[in-house]
Amino acid sequence: MSTEHARLAAPPETLDEDPPLADLMTRRLVGITPDADALVALGLLADAGIRHLPVLRGHRCQGLIFEHDIIRCLAEGRLRGPVTVGSLCRPVPTLRSADRSSTAARSMNATGVDAVLVTEGHRLVGLVTATDLIRSLAPAVRRRSEPER
Repeated sequence: MSTEHARLAAPPETLDEDPPLADLMTRRLVGITPDADALVALGLLADAGIRHLPVLRGHRCQGLIFEHDIIRCLAEGRLRGPVTVGSLCRPVPTLRSADRSSTAARSMNATGVDAVLVTEGHRLVGLVTATDLIRSLAPAVRRRSEPER
């Protein structure tokens, strides 16, 4: 093996600061079907204290419904009649649990959404939000700002 191939793509300390999504993702997900009413989704979001709901048709995830999309519809008066979750569902980036947090951040930035789905094959295994990424940075910032002893 050549020396070039033996090198890591990044120094180990950089990899430690760019954890895999498996270390950050929420695994216990609350989901909803596309035919559910948007107000039911809003109630689920409020009860669970979350801002994103995976929209599931059988075992397949079609995307996410975002709390702020439902609130916007409510504020605009569009929820007077039945509005289904499927009509508000948005496609979002899908990554693997081994992908790094920097990949999730780039995906969120490129698509303008604050979450990515984490899948293994076609199975949804987790969700990573911008809040999760920020929380993952806090220990690294704390380590760098601590005085040397």
